[in-house]
Amino acid sequence: MRILIPQSPDRLNGPFITADDGFRVRGQREEAIILEFHERPSEIDWFDEFELLYCRQQHDAETAKVIRKATDEERALFRIPVWIQDDEVPECCGQEMQFVGQLDDDRLCAERPTGAKMWWHDAASFYVFTCPQCLKCAAVGQQY
Repeated sequence: MRILIPQSPDRLNGPFITADDGFRVRGQREEAIILEFHERPSEIDWFDEFELLYCRQQHDAETAKVIRKATDEERALFRIPVWIQDDEVPECCGQEMQFVGQLDDDRLCAERPTGAKMWWHDAASFYVFTCPQCLKCAAVGQQY
């Protein structure tokens, strides 16, 4: 896939920088695509590496154009977790489980329950997954 990136987010009609690699598609729904660059083109400075970007697939289906940074609502709609640490997708029935949602809350983790020997410190995120075959659920917790 080829990605067209406007040199400025204020000028969506160009000029563009073209990228054929250095990114990964994180989610797609019809013509809408969410991707992230792990190697941002050096000519672009309006987004950072690993930021999620909202794109639209063009008529040739092999090209997508970056429209803007993705919103938190789009991240949730496309079922894309924002990992605190490395990706940690559980497996079930011989395949990766599907991401359902994410809980982010530093207040949720602040107080240790009575009798707990260990507890989450600082801010934490909890990621919920389900198996599309057997509907088993699993959760992964990560903290800063």
